Amino acid sequence: MAERRLGVLAATALVLGACASGGGAQRVNYRYAGNDPATMQQVDVRPGPMPDGEGFSGSFHSAQIGDVYLEQTGDSVIGTYEYDRASCHAVGRIEGTANGNLVRFRWTESQRSCGRIQPLMGRGYFLFWVDSAHNGRLSGEWGSGDRENGGGPWALFRDRVRRQPPARPEGENGVFDGSSGAAPAR
Repeated sequence: MAERRLGVLAATALVLGACASGGGAQRVNYRYAGNDPATMQQVDVRPGPMPDGEGFSGSFHSAQIGDVYLEQTGDSVIGTYEYDRASCHAVGRIEGTANGNLVRFRWTESQRSCGRIQPLMGRGYFLFWVDSAHNGRLSGEWGSGDRENGGGPWALFRDRVRRQPPARPEGENGVFDGSSGAAPAR
């Protein structure tokens, strides 16, 4: 009888745990595995400690969207990016929280110059790692809305020379027009 009660309690705990976690909530496997196109070596990067002497701060280059600038203060990571595609100029902002070599973030992108009034928004993650040529790398995914994945891969290489984001004219804020420049409420 006691064994049956324990079984019922365990089943109830599993059901309650699924309900508390959202039941159908998305599960993201924070991992980058496969052939690294820069070094042609197999890699398997998973969440863990940040490599010694490294951090998320710096200027990075992404083949997908160009230059990305990140600044880490404690576990907070904030960044910007801009890119041109056809006649459209996009301006983006990244805000996230780091835990070891993993940063999970929200992104917001303005394409106002293209006629899109509402900003695009989503989530994503990066894993920091150092390749065999001693280059800092970020590999991860982005997603739309509340999804951290599903939009596509996002890979960045740290620039060896630390560059700064381009200066923006005073009052110009393509991502959060009409605000004080503060990030949108979460």
